[in-house]
Amino acid sequence: MKHHIKSAQALARAEDHTVHWLKFGLRAALSVLVSLGFIWLLLQRLNHIDLAELLAGFERLSPESWLGALALTVVSFTAIGHYDAALHQHLGSAVAPAVARRAGICAIAVSQTLGLGLLTGSILRWRLLPGTSLWQATRLTALVALSFLAGWGFVTALTLCLLPDAPFRLPASLALGLLCLTGAVALAPPIWARALPNGFTLAKLGVLTAIDTFAAAAALWMLCPPEMALPFATLLPAFLLAFGAGLISGAPGGVGPFEMALLALLPSQPEAALLTAVLAWRACYYALPALLGAAAALHGSKPCTEAPAATAWQLLRLAKRAESGLALQGEHQLIAAPPQAALLVARTRHFVVGLFDPIAARAPAELAASLRHLQKTARAANCSMAFYKASARTAVTARAAGQACLRIAQEAVIEPARYQLDSPRRAGLRRKLRRATQAGLHISQPSVQRDWAKLRALAEDWAKLHGGERGFSMGRFCPHYLNYQRLYIAWQNAAPIAFVSFHIGKNEWTLDLMRHGAALPDGCMHLLIQTAIEDAARLGVARLSLAAVPECRLKNRLLNRLLGRMTAQTQGLVRFKSSFAPRWQPLYLTAPNPAALLAAAAEIAQAIHHPAPLRPPNPRAIEHDHAEFEFASDATAWQRQKE
Repeated sequence: MKHHIKSAQALARAEDHTVHWLKFGLRAALSVLVSLGFIWLLLQRLNHIDLAELLAGFERLSPESWLGALALTVVSFTAIGHYDAALHQHLGSAVAPAVARRAGICAIAVSQTLGLGLLTGSILRWRLLPGTSLWQATRLTALVALSFLAGWGFVTALTLCLLPDAPFRLPASLALGLLCLTGAVALAPPIWARALPNGFTLAKLGVLTAIDTFAAAAALWMLCPPEMALPFATLLPAFLLAFGAGLISGAPGGVGPFEMALLALLPSQPEAALLTAVLAWRACYYALPALLGAAAALHGSKPCTEAPAATAWQLLRLAKRAESGLALQGEHQLIAAPPQAALLVARTRHFVVGLFDPIAARAPAELAASLRHLQKTARAANCSMAFYKASARTAVTARAAGQACLRIAQEAVIEPARYQLDSPRRAGLRRKLRRATQAGLHISQPSVQRDWAKLRALAEDWAKLHGGERGFSMGRFCPHYLNYQRLYIAWQNAAPIAFVSFHIGKNEWTLDLMRHGAALPDGCMHLLIQTAIEDAARLGVARLSLAAVPECRLKNRLLNRLLGRMTAQTQGLVRFKSSFAPRWQPLYLTAPNPAALLAAAAEIAQAIHHPAPLRPPNPRAIEHDHAEFEFASDATAWQRQKE
């Protein structure tokens, strides 16, 4: 029976492949037929032209015209290479920009001449991009084609609207408005728009498309024979429209549709001279790049050899702030080049955000190096930079570098060795603890076996009560992630009713998750935190952070609204943490200028309240013995972990 099922599945897959290749063959045949049809029409149109007249037109072209056209072709293909690199950056590819540019130039040079751009471009990129699968290469090729078509539409519509004698101005105005509306949607913060390129990438692609198409048009203009006397402003709109006709037709090199459209749009020009220019342009812009691209593709690519990067675990052992352990959730990236400038970075639509403080930087010079490294990383990703929840030292360094800074949060900090429960400032806390004790609560030790199903149920109840889990700079429930944390669970009648978790570092702990069900005895969360403080004091932890609360004294009302300030939930969190009488330390948001501060605040707030789904954990991402991260309750074990 199983054999028959497998045979049926194999037959179905074979039929799917057959259908796929039949569709592809039909599309290829249709493309060839369209091209042949346009070539036939073109020959009928130009049957009166003498071949000798065409050859004489070539002889009249000066060496300067050929050299100028070749130079402009280089400019055009350079822009094409940067186009590919920009889309690699948008997709988060690990391909080096130089490799991406080379692959993009070769793929376009060959595929635009052979036709069937999706197939030929995908195969060439697959061959020239080390470590890239055929599916990834196909996805990239499709994205290049679609985005270039949109860029061509924008550049063409804008050109037709701006040039006084250009044709089709009304349709161009409507198309320009539609494209601008689409671009505005790409800048919007909704979750479904996150896959679209951000504003910086769209602007870069638009500029590159303009450079590419204008240089190609200028190359054709340079090859026009002297008797044409064709102004560039007249040729440009006709070229852009004809170029688009060739793109849309799918014919190899646009042969046929391009020439027919150009002849129709430039009726006052001598046909023989115009055809001479087109043939010379095709030799410079199509034939020569295709030969060079094919040679590069046959040569192949060299595999990238990079020095092994430091693992996440190695970097986190150096972290000054335990909260950097958020990297273990796998949502954000640790960058470490050089290691002393290591940062935990998060991405929003338009920003690469450094979270907390640099991992290992201590001296002002090291902090400045981390800041420059973040700026370089952001520029490579077509983004601006920002720091979120940075300490005063990092904010001072950022301000000295010309960044705008804003205090956005207060961190509640406790020194466990000096913490005294009988302090008058903690009278309210003692009342809460008595009520928790009277409710029959007890707290399990961190080394107790965890029942993840019951803890997940608590986390889901909490999410329903609070409108979903938060993200970005806040941890989310994930057993793989919590295995790296110190976890305290509150029990009542042999059932877990709440838990808290702490990031653990070499010299500090930081509160992360606080989760509970709908029925929560008074003082339960206070008892969980108090137990952790007592353990930290016993184990010699120098600093315990209850994490940050929003800066409620922020005067800017718009930023208050963007960051979700002054809500009842925030006020309740401030009262809860204040009961432990902590020392409050300011945290800052930094960005290149005040406008960027506002934009970064909006995108960070969106990412916090509407986080993207967590990806499944990758066990190979953290290369260390998992037992090294298990926490015994005795002081000797903790001292061993610190060392």
